[in-house]
Amino acid sequence: MRYVKLIDSMKSFLMYWREYSGRSPEEMFSGWLTAYISNFPEFLIFEVSYWRDLEKVRRRMVKGIFPKLDDLIHDLIEAWMNLLQNVDQVCMLASERIGFQKPPTIGIYVGSGWKPRLVSSILDEPMLFIDLGGLASLGWIGEREVRSVIAFGLGQLHHAIARGGVEELEKLESDPFAMLYIQGYAQFLENLILGAESRHGLEEGWLEKCEEREADLAEIYLEAAERRRVEEFYDPEGEVAGLKLPGRYLGYKLVSELRNRGMSLIEISNLPEERVRRLSEDFLRRIAGR
Repeated sequence: MRYVKLIDSMKSFLMYWREYSGRSPEEMFSGWLTAYISNFPEFLIFEVSYWRDLEKVRRRMVKGIFPKLDDLIHDLIEAWMNLLQNVDQVCMLASERIGFQKPPTIGIYVGSGWKPRLVSSILDEPMLFIDLGGLASLGWIGEREVRSVIAFGLGQLHHAIARGGVEELEKLESDPFAMLYIQGYAQFLENLILGAESRHGLEEGWLEKCEEREADLAEIYLEAAERRRVEEFYDPEGEVAGLKLPGRYLGYKLVSELRNRGMSLIEISNLPEERVRRLSEDFLRRIAGR
């Protein structure tokens, strides 16, 4: 029995790469667009809809992806192999532990890099997108990291389906307090699916350091939320107070607290927008000692 519907574009990508390897970033983008991604419209639609503009996709890839793509190709292939070897089992665990009415659709491709939201709707069907170029850039290529990324993405997909569609998550993302809830829910489900503490790409001792700085992180988040600038809390290439992805930690703590109060996953996943904001802000204020 298959537990996942997989759209794997990597053979096509490798054919493109063999032809365009060593060319200028602009030429590589042109080839990426015409010789590769145009053959998989769902991936192009995701990229353009996420960044709201094809020109933004071009700038991100020309500046951040293509200059280092040739150096990352072996890491990218390793991440691909680990994904193929593990995706069915992780989806089986997700089906058993959080439930999907039908096998989730997962797309594997190379695009503009890591994104905090890995899901979108294609022809009204929610889909999980895994950008292997993003994983290779971050060094998240081993079996443990890849399994964790799949589980985190399935957590987002589960949340989107529970709320009635990916568009609901997209609307919530514009609010910094709702973003905490969205990322925390996905992190909570990542751990639930894998049955263990799982935080991909984060150094040993990360959890303990976050716990030590918990009040400071909550205070910094509140201040950043007032400016509506919380991106660094969810950017694996950035840091806040010397820690990577502290928004994941705070969000996980929020969702764990709601679960410990007796809320079911369905209740947590369907909280009204205003209540999400109030619960998140009250949680942060309490942690910060305000």
